[in-house]
Amino acid sequence: MQIKESWVSPERFAEYKAATGGDITMASKLYEWNAAASASLFELIHHFEVLLRNKIISQLNHSTPSQSLLPGTPWTQEADSIQEVAARIKKRGKVPTPGRIYSGLTFGFWQSLFENKYEELWRHSLQYVFPNSKADRSTIAEYLASIGYVRNRIAHHGSTLEIDLQVEAQKIIRLVGWMDKDAETWMKSIQQKVISATNERPVTPLRNVAIIPDPKAWDLYINRKQNACIVKAGRSIRNVDYLAFYANHSIQAIITKIEHRFDAIDWNGANAKKLNKSSSSIDKDIAKIIQASKANGWNDPVYQVFLLSSPKDENTITLPAPIPHPKRGRGSAFAKQPRYHTLASLQSARDTTDLESPPHNRRATP
Repeated sequence: MQIKESWVSPERFAEYKAATGGDITMASKLYEWNAAASASLFELIHHFEVLLRNKIISQLNHSTPSQSLLPGTPWTQEADSIQEVAARIKKRGKVPTPGRIYSGLTFGFWQSLFENKYEELWRHSLQYVFPNSKADRSTIAEYLASIGYVRNRIAHHGSTLEIDLQVEAQKIIRLVGWMDKDAETWMKSIQQKVISATNERPVTPLRNVAIIPDPKAWDLYINRKQNACIVKAGRSIRNVDYLAFYANHSIQAIITKIEHRFDAIDWNGANAKKLNKSSSSIDKDIAKIIQASKANGWNDPVYQVFLLSSPKDENTITLPAPIPHPKRGRGSAFAKQPRYHTLASLQSARDTTDLESPPHNRRATP
């Protein structure tokens, strides 16, 4: 049955019509799909949020018998949030026990414990919430910010058309594995629901090129001759076919084919040596990338990696010239986060003004 715009609101439905070229029937199907696919991911988020909360509480309780002795303890720094939850519980006629208060705190509360101001708490306690990971606090914070953004989009019935739900599900699985390997096995079975639901999308996204705004990444590819793009672990990059670079006020002319993607690789010499001994040519390539990049300042403990076609590979597309960004001055940057466009739009663009699109067609960022 076709959805009436008045049921949804013209503003909300406009994004679905835009994604289907104005086809109301397909827009209706896409709207229904969005709700179903979002629900499948939210089940995964539900289990992840409870696990994260319990792991944090358990670790804080284990760190010291007196939580007030913990450096930068959230129980004192976030006292207002805790008192607000306790007041709501009392208003319902119940006793504000620790368990009820923990359950009443928002995901944003638990996410905030990995912000810069809690660096000391991370070193003393919270790093042990993730015993199976070498990731630092900022990497965990990046993952949680991305998941928190998607969680709120779904909770407020927003569109997830510009979000790759399979990628977000994989992030959740990665964090769960860093916390508890048995829980990871359990949640991978639930992840299949997300994969099945997202594969039912009635309209394929048109924008199949990710543009990465990072001169350093472009230098690694073109000058250091590493057929890869390194991105901070946890950062949201949609599953697309091609990857291009924005550097020196231009989208560079080389559009690479993405051959492999790895969402979290330990970035250290020991892992490079281990991968170099592997019989896999891909592992050996990653080992070389680790060694080349660390010599040029890529020093985070974990990175997300895209293996790309080489400049002269038959799968690489070369534009006649870079696409310049004519605007200058404060606030005029073409992109600070990854942007997505169709291959055809890049092939026909004279400059970046030809790529400007309505806000609902741009990538939402956490």
